[in-house]
Amino acid sequence: MLVDLAAIQRNFRKLAQITSGTCAAIVKGDGYGHGMREASRALQSIGAELFFSARFEDALTLRADLGAGPRIAVLDGVSPADMVEARARDIIPVVNSLEHLQVISAVAKQTAQRVPAFIHLDTAMNRLGLASEDDEYAEPLLASCRVQAYMTHFASADDVDIDLCRRQVSRLTERAQPLPRAPFSIANSCGVFLGSELHGDIIRPGKSTFGISPLADADNPMEQPATILAPVVQIRTLKKGDPVGYSCTWHAPEPRRIAILAIGYANGFMRDNSNKGSVVFCGQRAPVVGRVSMDLTAVDISALPETGAHVGAAAEIVGSTITYREVAETIGTNEHEAIIALGRGCKRFFVNRGANV
Repeated sequence: MLVDLAAIQRNFRKLAQITSGTCAAIVKGDGYGHGMREASRALQSIGAELFFSARFEDALTLRADLGAGPRIAVLDGVSPADMVEARARDIIPVVNSLEHLQVISAVAKQTAQRVPAFIHLDTAMNRLGLASEDDEYAEPLLASCRVQAYMTHFASADDVDIDLCRRQVSRLTERAQPLPRAPFSIANSCGVFLGSELHGDIIRPGKSTFGISPLADADNPMEQPATILAPVVQIRTLKKGDPVGYSCTWHAPEPRRIAILAIGYANGFMRDNSNKGSVVFCGQRAPVVGRVSMDLTAVDISALPETGAHVGAAAEIVGSTITYREVAETIGTNEHEAIIALGRGCKRFFVNRGANV
């Protein structure tokens, strides 16, 4: 997996230029499979000052890598057991429940200092965040916080459900009205492209920073930073009727040449690619034949010249021809899952480490 850090930087700059507020760097899921640490350093070098991770341990890694400058927040919150370390490392919790807010209040009393926190008000997701019935209990406890922003998360921006997005913004505005004044953090990647009325003061575009299309049914305005290649480790010539792979789910309809690639589901090339995925050699497609196994995949190269697919040649799994979206649609999932799986399973190499574009 070859990751172009300059492409990540260009994506972030483009997103930051769309909003009049702050653009946060969302680096959860190991930077959506692209490498959290390397991507975060690249984003810091072009001025990113607010980072969100999903887990506390990732926030600790970011603080060690990025130094004391940027704000670093944890979307899933910080557990009571980790609050002392979070305060010592200047890591900001996102408050997702009344119980969490009570812990923050207790810490503030013990230290005689208000605790910086983002306050998540749930307005439709019913996942994380303070419910509306918590508000009357939360209001007095917020005196213990230095509220960085009130945030919510769109439930159906991906589906361009603008009416629901607007209702969520309205609910957030209404619920925050009696609370201590603070900025709003609203738009995710999809929301950024649905109009400035949905942005708030801090946008949180995660997937689009890493080249994943913000809107499912529209052209992707972002650059794909990753190219994933797999080497050919063997060429085989099959007779008519010869099977390939586990359970013999494919048989050669006539004499065929197949290439065996050193990639499989252990590398994030999902088993659902069996008999329906494809790879590319020098701009020409080669379909996956037989079952994808743990470390190996067979593709039919009968239509390709021998000079195009040979032992040692590289097959494009993701790149200029095969988009993130295509990889995801082939296996019936979203781009996040597909690319994160490949990012976890494939060795990563980074280019343009010193880019500041």
